[in-house]
Amino acid sequence: MGRFSDYLLISDFDLTLTGHDDRVPQANVDALKAWIAEGGAFSIATGRSLMMAWRRVRDLPRNAPLITFNGAFCSEPTTGEMVFSFPMPESYKELLAPILAERPDLSVELQGLEGHYVYHIDENRAQYLDSHGVTTFRCPLEEVKSEILKFSIYAPGDLLFGADYESETARYFRALSQSFNAQGAGQFEAVNSRPNMVEVQSARCSKGKTARALADRLGRKYLVAVGDSENDLSMIEAADFGFTPSDGDPSFAARGIAQAAPCGEGTVADVIARMREMV
Repeated sequence: MGRFSDYLLISDFDLTLTGHDDRVPQANVDALKAWIAEGGAFSIATGRSLMMAWRRVRDLPRNAPLITFNGAFCSEPTTGEMVFSFPMPESYKELLAPILAERPDLSVELQGLEGHYVYHIDENRAQYLDSHGVTTFRCPLEEVKSEILKFSIYAPGDLLFGADYESETARYFRALSQSFNAQGAGQFEAVNSRPNMVEVQSARCSKGKTARALADRLGRKYLVAVGDSENDLSMIEAADFGFTPSDGDPSFAARGIAQAAPCGEGTVADVIARMREMV
């Protein structure tokens, strides 16, 4: 038993665990090693698919199953153990078909364990997926037979820094997310994980639902969560202790979510330091 043996800490990956340079600050790595040594459980909850996430996170300190696809899948990649899985109902195709037909300027990815089915992606994105070891498929939507855990629609370009929260692009994607939630009420949940992206998964899951279920499964009394974007909000709200980087979604401050150090300055290290003051 250690100081943090009752706690599960879960962090978002992009722009929370990583900085704006797409690297994990050493301060976060050192703090996580200490957290685990003192009995704490730690994992990552990301909107990335398992295939896309694993190369980035496999060498980081972690001792709890990995949450991917915005909570639609939870597993231990080192052993292949599946903990939770929430595939999308087949009716997702009815939501997506009009977008594919009417907006060829938008990129679409259907993400599953076998890889990504891609539509209208540019060469930079294709190269990015390849560099992360992601298998891609191209076929008409009606011919997709694989189990899909999440789909994403985004404006081609830099997904991390391609639009700010007040841009016309961001307003369009917020409206699209609201439309999906209205059309798929009870079946699907749409979130804006970046200002220029909407992601849709089964309504049975979210980062928050899966994080809380994982805490219960591991027998951890307290959930600590940290994230920077709308797809992290459910996790922060489900947590006993919720935090956001001070340079994350500006609406989080208005919600009263505790602000930690900016992502490039060791957000997670700062969260752990604050937990030490409280535990």
